[in-house]
Amino acid sequence: MKNIPIRLQSHLRGYATTWCYLMRVACVGKWAGVVRGFTSLDQSLVYDDGDGPVLYRSDNGFMPAKFQQQADFSVDNTELTGWVTDEEISEADILAGIFDSAEVTIYRVNYMDLSQGHEVVAFGTLGETEFDGNRWKCEFRSLTQQAKQPYGKVYSLTCRNQYGDEKCKMPFEWFEVTIDALGEDPHLVIVASELEQADGYFAPGVVEVLTGANAGADMDVDQFFTGGIIQLALQMPMPFQVGDKIRIRSDCDKEFSTCKAKGNVLEFRGEHLTPVADTALAVPGAHIRRAGGGGGGGGGGGGNQQEQA
Repeated sequence: MKNIPIRLQSHLRGYATTWCYLMRVACVGKWAGVVRGFTSLDQSLVYDDGDGPVLYRSDNGFMPAKFQQQADFSVDNTELTGWVTDEEISEADILAGIFDSAEVTIYRVNYMDLSQGHEVVAFGTLGETEFDGNRWKCEFRSLTQQAKQPYGKVYSLTCRNQYGDEKCKMPFEWFEVTIDALGEDPHLVIVASELEQADGYFAPGVVEVLTGANAGADMDVDQFFTGGIIQLALQMPMPFQVGDKIRIRSDCDKEFSTCKAKGNVLEFRGEHLTPVADTALAVPGAHIRRAGGGGGGGGGGGGNQQEQA
């Protein structure tokens, strides 16, 4: 049952109402601490929901599509769209993923009398944000969807650790360099000749941008060639410029052979010897070819079974 303040409830039951939606977005990850407010009203307003006043802007204002809610534990869903401006939410912010997985609360308020409080219309997280021209669009995901996500560990031929986390324990080795040349696509290929490593050293790898138009963004490395030629996995939001500073490190392909070569076998969290009779089974890493043969053979089992704690 919703808890709606009595004064607001009385207003909403009236013949003439003056209400609008407010959307409070609390960003996560590298954007943690950033809070953005949007309103469906044609004028910006400031509202304090109890966690401090937030400016809810109309120039980036959002328009929720038809909001679906049911009582059968199915996922509440809608799509939220808004507009890009140079002052608050830029194209670079959207493409860099400022809203990905952000915590979102949607309120309904009486904009003529904010002292009446608010009704919480929805609470959840945002999905991946899309950008089209000067408009952004993102999927709203309610808490019901989060409750349906699998949290148990499954058997995997590859390591389940995140490289460098407290379970992996491998230290990151960062190299801070300056871009001194660009490829044909300045969003995708860059050159940092200070890097003297051999072909493939940073593939897989991660690049973090320290300065320039893409500052604060990061991207996986798809290929690395001698001479410091770096090809990213996806295009960056804005083109790189000569003189931009980045830092780069190698990542892990999560295979047992890689972990063994780095002397970290005791921290390997995978079942690389699990027999897989059919590589079409839903076993993470089943596509990997093993030395001396394909990925199959040797009986069944190992298919997406729950691991005992």
